[in-house]
Amino acid sequence: MVSSDVTVPVSLLGRLTIGAFRIIGILPFSARSKLGFALGYLFGLLPTRDRLITKKQLQLFLPGKNAASLTPRVFGNAARATLESFNLRAICARPEEYVTCSNWITIQTWLEEDRPLVVLTAHTGNWDLLAAYGIARGAKITTIGREARVLAVHEALKWMREQYGVETIWRSDRAGLKRLLSCFRERRVIAALIDQDTKVESVFVPFFGKPTRTPSSMIELGKKFNSRFVYAFIVRTSTGKFDLRVGEIDNTLETDGILSVYSSQLQAIIESHPEQWVWFHKRWRSDPTGTTLGSRQYLAWLTEETQRSVKTHI
Repeated sequence: MVSSDVTVPVSLLGRLTIGAFRIIGILPFSARSKLGFALGYLFGLLPTRDRLITKKQLQLFLPGKNAASLTPRVFGNAARATLESFNLRAICARPEEYVTCSNWITIQTWLEEDRPLVVLTAHTGNWDLLAAYGIARGAKITTIGREARVLAVHEALKWMREQYGVETIWRSDRAGLKRLLSCFRERRVIAALIDQDTKVESVFVPFFGKPTRTPSSMIELGKKFNSRFVYAFIVRTSTGKFDLRVGEIDNTLETDGILSVYSSQLQAIIESHPEQWVWFHKRWRSDPTGTTLGSRQYLAWLTEETQRSVKTHI
């Protein structure tokens, strides 16, 4: 496994955070899963801004669902996935016992091809498990990651992902682009979480009926290397059991066409498993005019749009 910044020393707080990850990781997978859900669920009951954003986005974009009931479960799933990922050795040792994938034979043929495979994924189910599962089944995976805001947390997450053999190219790494190009030439699997509004090259495509800013550079770069594009989402079916949903996207489509297919498939997953997506992210804060709303402005917009939607359906 290659890491672009392995020589960077870990801070004292980072080492302590890694130590905490190790200790929690000693617990059985099922225990960490249940503990994480309980802690996240309780947090989701607190009157935080993230809770308010989650509830209002659910009300606006999934009006047929019970937003009040779903909100704490959204935080429960996110915390559950985090604690689960502190130690994925059991799953990596016996991946087929934990994860089902109806079209793995097809995926295997893609992995054996002499061309890059670009995997477009999202924060559903347990997204770290998705990469760990692929590696356990023999895929050589490189992911594109955004650094955590807190250095110690970033260092711990980096350590955690290295435990199951994933290579991560961090966006702030100056050598990252050079390494990414090498990954395409080496015909590796390149995975990217592109379901968030981030400060990267993006285009607007429909998502829950609204033009939504979606990262696009991976598509444009992949096209230059005749990459195969696929979407891949992992969903939780029960405690310790997951299902991987994978499908190919026509690589002759334009960038916005590929991203539209990806977004429509992601929307279908979210509609079926709404508690398994990160609704606390301000996904619709940007619009095609170039405006990006701050948290207060975004909350005000959500409130106004929700009220308008309710009046429309009366």
